[in-house]
Amino acid sequence: MDEKQPQNNPPAESSKTNTVSGWIGALLVRLVVPAWIFFGAFTKASGASPKSLPRTILDAGSAIGFADHLHLLLGILTAIEFAFVGVMLFMPKLARTAAVVMLSIFLLVLIVAISRGETSCGCLGDHSLSPWTMFIIDASLLLAIIIFKPRISNCHMNKGARAPIAAGFFIFFAWTFTFSSIFYSLEKNKTNLPDSWYPQDVSSWVGQSIDSIDLFGWIENWPQDIHEGKQYVIFYAKTCDHCENLLYLDTFFDLRVPTTLVAIPESKEGFFTEGLFENPCFDCKETELPIGVDWIIGTPLVIAIENGIVQCANENEEYETPQCLNW
Repeated sequence: MDEKQPQNNPPAESSKTNTVSGWIGALLVRLVVPAWIFFGAFTKASGASPKSLPRTILDAGSAIGFADHLHLLLGILTAIEFAFVGVMLFMPKLARTAAVVMLSIFLLVLIVAISRGETSCGCLGDHSLSPWTMFIIDASLLLAIIIFKPRISNCHMNKGARAPIAAGFFIFFAWTFTFSSIFYSLEKNKTNLPDSWYPQDVSSWVGQSIDSIDLFGWIENWPQDIHEGKQYVIFYAKTCDHCENLLYLDTFFDLRVPTTLVAIPESKEGFFTEGLFENPCFDCKETELPIGVDWIIGTPLVIAIENGIVQCANENEEYETPQCLNW
C-alpha cells in the first residue's frame, strides 16, 4: 500500500495573519486615505481661497500662467484631488495605485515646502498643520499602504461597468460643488481690488520706488513722510507669533528709524477677533490692508526704504537673525 504523502498546508496562523493584513490594507486605501484626502479637498473647495494652497504650488502655477487666475488653479487642483478620491472609493482595483500616487505627490510638495522654510502647507485649507506634521502623517499612510497589501475584493463593484460609473457620478458632483463654490465666491467679492494677491519675489522690489509697487498702492492711509529718509514698513498679522517676537525685538532699537506697521486681514471677511497679541510698538505708525482680498503674504514682511526707494525686502523675517532690520 502506498504511503500517503503529507500535505504541506500553510499554517492557520499564517493564513489568519494574511487575512488581517489584507483587511487593514483594504481599509487604508478604501476608507482612511480617501477620507483624509476628501477632507483636505472639501475644506479647500468650501473655503474657496487660494490662500489654502502651498506657496510652492502658487509659485509653480504663476510660472505657467496662473498668476492672475489663482482661483482657477485652486479649482483645478482640488478637482484632481476629488478625482483620486472617487477612484479610491469606487474602483477597488485601482484604489491602492491611486493612494500611492496621491500621497507621493503630497510628499514631494511637502519636501519643497520644508526646504523653503514655509510654515503652512495648505493641505487642509485654512486649517492646515505645519509641513513637518503633514509630512509625518502622509509618509506614515504611504508606508502603511506599502506594507499592508489590500485583500482582493469580490464585491459586485468590481464587475462590469459599475465601478467607473459610480466613480464618474462622484467626481461629477464633487467637481460641480468645487467650481460652484469658487466662482460664487468670486462673484460675491467683486471689487476693484484683486480677489487674491501674493508677492512672487519681494527681492525684485529692491531699487524700486514704493509708488511703483502694487501692494503700497492699495493702502490709503500712509504717513505723510513715508518718502522721507530711512524707514521700515512691516506687514504683519495680529495673530502671528513671529510678528509679535519681531516687534518686541524691534522695541529695543529705540525706533531711531521711523516704522510703519501694516496689519493684514486674516480673511476676506476681515480681521480675527481672538488670539490677538498686544502691540508693543507704541511709537510705530499704523495702517492696514483693505478687507475683501485673500492676502497671501509671509509674515512678517519687512521692507526697508530710503527716500521712497526699497533697499531691502524679506518675507517671514526671522526675529533672531533679521535681514532687513539692520539700520
